[in-house]
Amino acid sequence: MKRSDFIQKRIDAQLINLSIYIVLFLTIAVGCSDLRQPVLSAVSHGTTQDGTVAFSGRVVGLEGQAVAGLSLAIQHVMFGDYTDEAEWMQPLKTETDETGAFSFSGIAPGQVQLILPLDMDIEKQFYVEPEDEILSIKIGEVTYHQDEPYAFGGITFTITPGVHIRNVEVKVRPRMRIRGRIVFNDGSPLADTRIRIAVRQEDLDGSGSGNSSGGTQTDADGRFTEYVNEGGLYTVTVAYQDLSVTSEQFVLNAGERREDLLLMFDSAPIATLAENMETPTPPTFDRRGVWVVNPENGHAYKEVYVEGPEEARALATAENAYLVSINDEMEQQWLEGLFDPAPFWIGLSDVETEGLWQWDSGEPVTYTNWSLNQIFPDDLDDAEKDYVVKTFTGEWQAVGTESPFWRITRRAILEVDELPAQALTAE
Repeated sequence: MKRSDFIQKRIDAQLINLSIYIVLFLTIAVGCSDLRQPVLSAVSHGTTQDGTVAFSGRVVGLEGQAVAGLSLAIQHVMFGDYTDEAEWMQPLKTETDETGAFSFSGIAPGQVQLILPLDMDIEKQFYVEPEDEILSIKIGEVTYHQDEPYAFGGITFTITPGVHIRNVEVKVRPRMRIRGRIVFNDGSPLADTRIRIAVRQEDLDGSGSGNSSGGTQTDADGRFTEYVNEGGLYTVTVAYQDLSVTSEQFVLNAGERREDLLLMFDSAPIATLAENMETPTPPTFDRRGVWVVNPENGHAYKEVYVEGPEEARALATAENAYLVSINDEMEQQWLEGLFDPAPFWIGLSDVETEGLWQWDSGEPVTYTNWSLNQIFPDDLDDAEKDYVVKTFTGEWQAVGTESPFWRITRRAILEVDELPAQALTAE
């Protein structure tokens, strides 16, 4: 069954939720010197009647050309306790017209961010990253830059009540990217499949290197897109089930794109997970406080909002439940389809014995989905990382109290073996 009956409004909120999580932690990571925070009352060109804020202008490319059809969103930045989902998941969205013009109205005053939101392939429940990145925002005679542009965010700024800020110029540029195609040894594509991908970059002068990894999705022709941030020597490794292949090293100069990378598995075609099973369609409903049954294993799951893993464990105990155990790829995909991509706590920890990962349920660890590299690196020793978060990409990451994920993860998934009386069945 196809997972295509999600409510679009909920999807839009989830997409902006994910974008804002990323922008928030890029803000924390780079500090206020990179994301300057102007107060925009002094440069307003009018007032509003209801005390809200209006914000309008034009998006242009590097040569000053209009950028039409670009999705923009404004979201309030709210640090601290995210206990009321309705407050911080509702974005304002718009799209530029043929002249690149955009307009927002009804913005509540305060600290906000102009972002390029993620898009969603509703049919496949797959997130599509924006192809551009924000370079600067010009208001009046002042231009606010980011020292290191980030795809999902612009400048963080604060607006005072009742102003209308006009003639804003937002400058964007195409993001660097690598586009590739994955095939088997007979030339047939690995189509419409979730894969793991790792990208290694080395500086052209040999001064440094870096790695990134995560999950992505191929299209019907086996193609995928991976965005990168700087020039250098690149290699790309793709893995699916027990297969993996690594590209030859190639040069990608600053600002360039590689569109023709071909990766071939040394294997005849194998059936994909989607071909081997039907994924249950998650129901459309307000998830909070509601148990939902997975028909594949009969277990029930519920999303709760918490301050951290200790509180999550306490809530689970109070309900005769446990933090979720993920025992195979099918269960992982079912959870990703049901709950939005923001991070949540799972029941894997090495609290009792350092280095020995155990499920709170007592089940054996038969499946893992560890991230190859940290999304938000920290300086903590492994001994300080006792709990596990399911990240934005679906991969797992061990975290400690000083990890960035500890500070933003405010959800946990509870699981019970038997159906509570009020549970729904996802059929």
